[in-house]
Amino acid sequence: MDYQYVLLNPNGRIAPRDYWIGVLIIFGGNLASGLVPLLGGLVWLGLIWVGICVYGKRLHDTGRSAWLHLIPWGVSLVTSLISGIILGGAILAAILAGENVNVLSLLAAGGVVSGLAGLSTLVWLGYTLWLGLAEGQAGANAYGPAPIRIIDVAPAGDE
Repeated sequence: MDYQYVLLNPNGRIAPRDYWIGVLIIFGGNLASGLVPLLGGLVWLGLIWVGICVYGKRLHDTGRSAWLHLIPWGVSLVTSLISGIILGGAILAAILAGENVNVLSLLAAGGVVSGLAGLSTLVWLGYTLWLGLAEGQAGANAYGPAPIRIIDVAPAGDE
């Protein structure tokens, strides 16, 4: 497997095996990026490009445009914006309330934000699984030749 092609080149197609290896690298990189604050943020930005390459090439293998990769990003953006508005409103309400803070409203805001984070995570999980389990197009398509797939072949022998 050519890691540079799979992880850094947005053109072409990749088979499911290479896709899953790329997804594991992205997942591990995201976990590691959370351990180091400043450097981790830079690593995370680099992993965005890796994700575009890995997911995009797998979309290409199924005959779809890599622009579809914007859908889960859009869901994440919208849920993050709504979460920010809800948390900002809850914090502002708590500041304005002074000593009369309604703890239940703060808990409710936290619950809604957690639900939105869960929704975003489910969208990404479903998208990742769908793309990894989708059948690639046989033969060449608009995005290039079919990737080489590892196929289990029964050995010729006694019947």
